[in-house]
Amino acid sequence: MNATPQSNQRPCPLCGALERRLVFQRDAWHVVKCSACNLVFIGDQPLAYQTQAAEHDWVDDYEKEVSRRKEDRPLLMFLSRLTRPFRTDATRRQFSHSIHWKREGKLLDLGCGDGRFLAIAAKQFDVMGVELSPRAAHAAKERVPHAPILVSPVTVAAVPADSFDIVTQFGYLEHEWQPRAGLEIAFRALKSGGVLVIKTPNYASWNRTFTGENWCGIHIPSHCNYFTPSTLARMLRQAGFDPQARPMLDRLPTSDTLWMAARKP
Repeated sequence: MNATPQSNQRPCPLCGALERRLVFQRDAWHVVKCSACNLVFIGDQPLAYQTQAAEHDWVDDYEKEVSRRKEDRPLLMFLSRLTRPFRTDATRRQFSHSIHWKREGKLLDLGCGDGRFLAIAAKQFDVMGVELSPRAAHAAKERVPHAPILVSPVTVAAVPADSFDIVTQFGYLEHEWQPRAGLEIAFRALKSGGVLVIKTPNYASWNRTFTGENWCGIHIPSHCNYFTPSTLARMLRQAGFDPQARPMLDRLPTSDTLWMAARKP
């Protein structure tokens, strides 16, 4: 059953199908599940990059979502704050996942945000970043003043081809209305044998099953794609990558975070 009028539908980013079922609706946005490949995504027409940067900057949208959850789910937010000191620092974990695959060389961070990860990575790699948000890119340039930071949509970024040993996409792919194109930019930028490392919300987590549309990984419309290990692996293969075996700790269904690495042949 179609969730939105067909003329206004966004085709499935994974398989291109238009048949889908409605998962939930929030305001004017319809989150749908593809009937052909099971990818979950916002099924409405994509935001223009200029609109996305100007009206849905991640910092602003994140704060709005936190405020909404404090009002709607105060107990869950209280428990989240209570357990925060026991969680691993997110940026350090990103670095740990990166050096598991490569320990030196050239690193490109697509969707580099405010540059916190690049500042750590720059101690070990020759780094470059791409970021859509001018505000975040400015912060990144201040953190890593000697690194080139392109203010651009990832899908049209002028990054050198066949040049990088490792490309990272941490908290990027869920925001990208053209995720396949974002992966193809990473593929083009990598040297043969280079590795792409991805972090994105894990739609297959038990917590998401339990909390439904109140799951911590859902941000509407900032997050327009919701991947499981199988749908992400399939899209990576479409882009030419060879997904790598995932360590046991990264495959636990209790984790709200999906980590995946893929190699360019």
